[in-house]
Amino acid sequence: MHEVVFAVLGPVEASVGGRAVALGGGRRRALLVRLLLSADQVVSVDRLVDELWGDLPPASARTQVHTLVHRVRRALGEAGALIETRPPGYVLRLGSARLDLAVFTDLVEDARKEAGAGRPETAAGTFREALGLWRGRPLDGIDAAFASREAARLEETHLTALEECLGLELALGRHAAVVAELSALVAEHPLREELRARLMLALYRCGRRSEALEAYREGRALLVEETGLEPTAGLRALHQAILQGDAALRHPTPEPSPSRRPDAESRPGSAPSETFSGTRPVPGRVGARGRLRARGAILVLALAMLPGVGGGAAGADPSRPNSSGTDGTPLGQGRQRIGGPTWVNSPPLDVPAAFFGTTVGSGSGAMPGFRVGAVRFWDSGTRWSNVQPRRDAFDWSALDRMAAGARRASLPMTYTMGITPAWAAPGGPRSAYSDGSRTAPPDDLADWDRYVRAVVSRYRGQIEAYELWDFPNTPYHYTGDVATLVELTRRAAAIIKAVDARATVVCPSFGEMWKPEGLRYLIRFGTLGGFRSCDAIAVKLHPRLGDGRPEEMTEQAMLIYNALHQVGVHLPMWATGPAHDIPTVEPLGEDDANNYAVRHYLAGLYARYSRMYFYSWGPRNLPLVLQAEGGPPTRAALFVQRLQQWLDGARIRSCGKGPAVGLPEGAWQCRFLLPGSVEAAVRWMADATAETSAEPGAHRVDHLDGRTVPVQAGQAMRITETPVLIRFRPS
Repeated sequence: MHEVVFAVLGPVEASVGGRAVALGGGRRRALLVRLLLSADQVVSVDRLVDELWGDLPPASARTQVHTLVHRVRRALGEAGALIETRPPGYVLRLGSARLDLAVFTDLVEDARKEAGAGRPETAAGTFREALGLWRGRPLDGIDAAFASREAARLEETHLTALEECLGLELALGRHAAVVAELSALVAEHPLREELRARLMLALYRCGRRSEALEAYREGRALLVEETGLEPTAGLRALHQAILQGDAALRHPTPEPSPSRRPDAESRPGSAPSETFSGTRPVPGRVGARGRLRARGAILVLALAMLPGVGGGAAGADPSRPNSSGTDGTPLGQGRQRIGGPTWVNSPPLDVPAAFFGTTVGSGSGAMPGFRVGAVRFWDSGTRWSNVQPRRDAFDWSALDRMAAGARRASLPMTYTMGITPAWAAPGGPRSAYSDGSRTAPPDDLADWDRYVRAVVSRYRGQIEAYELWDFPNTPYHYTGDVATLVELTRRAAAIIKAVDARATVVCPSFGEMWKPEGLRYLIRFGTLGGFRSCDAIAVKLHPRLGDGRPEEMTEQAMLIYNALHQVGVHLPMWATGPAHDIPTVEPLGEDDANNYAVRHYLAGLYARYSRMYFYSWGPRNLPLVLQAEGGPPTRAALFVQRLQQWLDGARIRSCGKGPAVGLPEGAWQCRFLLPGSVEAAVRWMADATAETSAEPGAHRVDHLDGRTVPVQAGQAMRITETPVLIRFRPS
């Protein structure tokens, strides 16, 4: 059998015989990881359901688990036999297969034994070998219910091992080699006193006594501010010893730091780091944003993540006098059950045509061949680096084509600004794009001002809205600090309003909103006043996994709303796309694609968003395509068109789900007032089907394929994953 290698200490990967395995969609990958984390132990089907779906599993969850196991086995080929069926579930037998986590655990255990046996140099080398297996955030790309918990546990094991390693290296006199690494770690973990003590000692031994004392003062101030506690006796004693210049702190003779232990290649159960990744990892990994000071972030994030903070529906604006919100779903044992819709507009509010947006990922100027309400330009050759290839020259060809195409189609345009041209930040990191652009902000912010002014002056009265950066909290798009992003936003907004007062200013579009670090970035931007310059807030609204059900977006919208509530921001919400990894998700099946496309917009209405941009029109390499450029609209696109026809001129009255609104568990509904004062409801299931009966007044059901079916009160009706429109006679 070929060698089988699994990697979870970073992006989740698998290989068989040196060839990467295409693990497929999110839940398949998550199931494999769950079995790997419990390797050689039976995991019951019930536990797998809980771990993959959390508190709200679909009715078909157990069946889906069996299907997922089958697909994972098939992806692994002959190595799929590693997964055995063992009642009441499954077990993954590692046998001779390699798992980087298991190798890491064994190496750390060996390092501790070597340290205990009085061999610090060998122990430090073994620790570094173990730490070198980490390629990023553990379980990266896994968004199942268990992932954040397990990732946090693994991060703690990594950090503990790193602390022990650094302690040994300090004892070996390698203070100069580790001081920069310690500085970055303390910035990322400012309340971790063991790291701060090591940094103080390393600075002192490097002859930087004043900096060592400042590290203590800063740590004490932060600890008192956030916890009300004084530093531990050990840290206080170290501070006093540094103040007094205690000779006992003087360093031993520095020893060289070996790059790799001589026997590392032959250690049983170990593997070169290239086995798990195409690039060699840097020992002692530190997150990019960990280099920023994190004062106050822990307390603010904890408040933002409290369940139920904000007291309103996702995306709701509690300051609006005609809005009221209640939650009709049971929230837990002993919690009050409240009947009625999740929220109600009284009187109903218009559903704007522009709500049904799509991102155009082509620079040809061609527009969608089916009905849409608005277009957004991104991946269309219109980034800053494309528009201004040199400081003294603009190239308007692509943006002119796009604007002309949108004008011909009478479509409102949103133009997304950024990313920095190479000439404006020559020393900055390269972006993910092939045009040489940079992720750093411009060295001279006046260059940004000139670019913004030139664009808005040229398209004044044509472009409706300006989005001021795309996905700035991913290093693929932006690596500057948050304060600079706030300043870029402020300057651009002032220029836009001065040149074209009617244009809408949309704040940079933030992503990673399922993750605490994404919410923390959003809060930091708001705390620094970034949202004060904007007319609307933009986020990446999407299910937990790339192939997840659209209804999960309403849960994400609540997390975002709660975070914004903490910084006192209530602005119209725009959704501008999915997660960054969406091109890597496997294509959806035909029925799921058709249903999910429509439910993407319905979930946006439920979450009370003002604009939903489907990502994207033009490319083919996406799990759900509305139309490839040069081809006809897909059936999914025609379903989206039908939804818009249903709601043309409609006003939305309320949205709710389940028994609270008289529907079966798992059923969703939004009610509308159609032109002519016709009452109507769009209903659908997030998963499976349910039986119900037509209410009094129901007389017709419209289907997305164009069929209309008459009904009468009391008649049996089936609700499925394909939304339908139910029309009611005037009461």
